[in-house]
Amino acid sequence: MDTFIQIAISGVALGFLYALVSLSFVVLLKATGHFNLLPGSFVLLGAYITYELHRGVGLNFWISVALAIVIVAAVGLAVHYLIFQRIDRRATVSAAGLAILLVTIGLLSLSQAIAVSTWGADVLLLGDPWGLTTYRLGGIAISQRDIWVIVLSLVVLAVFWLVIQHTRIGVGMRALASDHQAAYVQGISPRRVAPYAWLMSAGAAVIAGVFMATEAGGGLRPTLDIVAFTALPALILGGIRSLPGCVAGGLVLGVVQALALGYAPAGFGQGFSTVLPWIIMIVVLLVRPSGLFAAREFRRA
Repeated sequence: MDTFIQIAISGVALGFLYALVSLSFVVLLKATGHFNLLPGSFVLLGAYITYELHRGVGLNFWISVALAIVIVAAVGLAVHYLIFQRIDRRATVSAAGLAILLVTIGLLSLSQAIAVSTWGADVLLLGDPWGLTTYRLGGIAISQRDIWVIVLSLVVLAVFWLVIQHTRIGVGMRALASDHQAAYVQGISPRRVAPYAWLMSAGAAVIAGVFMATEAGGGLRPTLDIVAFTALPALILGGIRSLPGCVAGGLVLGVVQALALGYAPAGFGQGFSTVLPWIIMIVVLLVRPSGLFAAREFRRA
């Protein structure tokens, strides 16, 4: 029983990382009206920029993280104004959505190339600023890193909830997500909402990337964005436009994946826990494409 609880706690920590990356996707979807893959680049570049500022320049770790968030948000905002808005002005809604998705696939490949050419392909050690202490409660061992993941993720989620539910910027995001054109007619400017959305998206993605890139998370490597995309099944599971659904989907997926890693029969193969999120995503898309935790939508005939 102790082993089960310990694995479940590790799964909860992993689930919160998935939730952070999922939130990064959802916030941009709400603000821009289009789904894009830039959060994967945010995870990768944010972790490398943090490494450079902390290890290379010698800045304090948390200052490095904060600066990385600002830099990544600025890059995202530049892409928004220079590319996304031009595509929106010149294409229909459906064509613009596809074009933006394809553009971000190219930008994702470009970010990988930049990471490899700048920092190399070897695994780099960002360190573990929260320490490697393990706490024991009876027969259950909980790492300090998992505690930091859970606590910091809860803080980020609380900030997101307050901004979206109780500020004008949040009202603007929700209005744009509901009906982009109607919100614009009502005087809600996407240009005012965009900087906050990109900052929030960058914040969630960079924090998740830093946790994934520390020594306890496996080290900093150019394939970090691929690891981040494991959050996409959590996004589908929770409902692609639902912030609470992203959190629920991330937690469920993290716990299930951790339990599969600990208890799956050897006959399923060593990579079964890695493939399992995608299997779950396919099943969810077949059963309920809107997501298990999304509110049902009814259409009048």
